[in-house]
Amino acid sequence: MNQLSFFAHGKLLLTGEYAVLDGAKALAIPTLFGQQLHFSPQPGSSTLHWESFTREGDCWFSATWALNPLKVLTGAGLPETEKLTTLLNGMITEKGLPSSFFEGKITTNLDFPREWGLGTSSTLLALLSKWTGLNAYYLLEKSFGGSGYDIAAASANGPIFYKRNLENEYLPDISSAPFNPDFIENIYFLYSGKKKNSREGIAAYRSKSLNPVYLSEISSITEKVVETKNFSDFSELIKIHELLTSNHLDLVPIQKEYFSDFQGVIKSLGAWGGDFLMILSEIPKDEISSYFKKKGYQTIFPYREIIFNEK
Repeated sequence: MNQLSFFAHGKLLLTGEYAVLDGAKALAIPTLFGQQLHFSPQPGSSTLHWESFTREGDCWFSATWALNPLKVLTGAGLPETEKLTTLLNGMITEKGLPSSFFEGKITTNLDFPREWGLGTSSTLLALLSKWTGLNAYYLLEKSFGGSGYDIAAASANGPIFYKRNLENEYLPDISSAPFNPDFIENIYFLYSGKKKNSREGIAAYRSKSLNPVYLSEISSITEKVVETKNFSDFSELIKIHELLTSNHLDLVPIQKEYFSDFQGVIKSLGAWGGDFLMILSEIPKDEISSYFKKKGYQTIFPYREIIFNEK
């Protein structure tokens, strides 16, 4: 039987971090970088063998299951094995996929470093959804949890609006976002060099009281950033977004803490304190790169070199 192959995009969340969990409207964008899944069927084997590889080709995870009944044969005790066992059990016992469906070998390949935080888990869930035909948000609920915006971005063809459906988690409100401004050349993304556990960030956010006004303000900014044609207006909206989130989380914005002398605007993306930052500036690209390299930051991308957009 022929090998099956699937691809899912990584993600960046331009607006709505944290607030998206409680139903605020967010702007998410898929990245050129992502993850592939290859399934080689082996009918009659009664086992599933799984190997996951880094961008450099190193195997960072391996496990094997007997399928009838489901039992871990190798890789026991690893957190990834436990999550995947829960998923496999749900797909077989709750969703009715025959255990024979999984007979074979799965190989996954990342084309971005795991520490970048572009969505190792979310791309995997999107890939499993594409392969099995099951709802990706059901798989999310059975495993990692979260708002689901990253699942939506994994299969998107460009920027999207994302709004969680708090009454039906399996049917979020997703629509194409007309975000392709003339000032795209002034937008960059910088890897902070720090990996932030999103579940820890969510826990910290959940410790705060829910503020409906905050959610409404973030939703309003999301809508405005795709409408503005002026770079200075866009930058001002992003500054307001940072201030609102800073006040809600009681955290110092990253620009104020580390880059107060930068000529432009810097915004945290996703869980504050790690992963990628959005850089907005009209100074020359070389000067931007030089500024951050002097501070020890080596990985910076112009918008077009990291963002996927079919349009």
